Amino acid sequence: MPKIIENLEDKIIKKSLSLFRKNSYKEVGMRTIAEEVGIAVGTLYNYYPNKWKLYIEVLEESWQETYQRLKKNCKNVKGDYLKGFLQIFYFEMKDKKGIVRELFRYIMNDLELNEEEQKEKLDRIRFPDTVINQIHKLFIINLEKEFAVDFDIDDLNLNRLFTMLQTYIPILQRNYKNDQENITYLYDLTNSYLKEKIIKQKKAESLK
Repeated sequence: MPKIIENLEDKIIKKSLSLFRKNSYKEVGMRTIAEEVGIAVGTLYNYYPNKWKLYIEVLEESWQETYQRLKKNCKNVKGDYLKGFLQIFYFEMKDKKGIVRELFRYIMNDLELNEEEQKEKLDRIRFPDTVINQIHKLFIINLEKEFAVDFDIDDLNLNRLFTMLQTYIPILQRNYKNDQENITYLYDLTNSYLKEKIIKQKKAESLK
């Protein structure tokens, strides 16, 4: 009688994430993952038909974990809301950078993929839309706590600011190795912009 492993999918995801963090996408095989989990490779294929499907599930689950960490921080932190958010977001992106970079290289070097298939796969390794929307909402909540004002979640300039942070963080990590200085730079940049925005907002309200 085959042994029953509780929470098997969760275990597969966690073991796979650990392997993908330490090795390139190409180096991690389905047999290796099955051995780490303690199951037959056929059982693994029953859950995930190929490594690509499993990898995407792993990546999306890791972003869900990021969201949960940010959500917990939002509830528990008393003060320095913006800096706390940026600190967690920064290091979560750094943690995933190697995984995404390795897969990006693998996709670009896969000669069997046509241009459309390549684009489709590259799109899948970027931020999942659902998760990034959740993180964006937490960003706005932290801003409201930090500055004690209400912000419109659909404000295009705040959306641009959030997009800018996503873009800047990998660039800073690649070119400047001092993480705390990078976080302080992001904080000062965001803080300066928002203070100016709030002043303009209050002036506009006073003229009504």
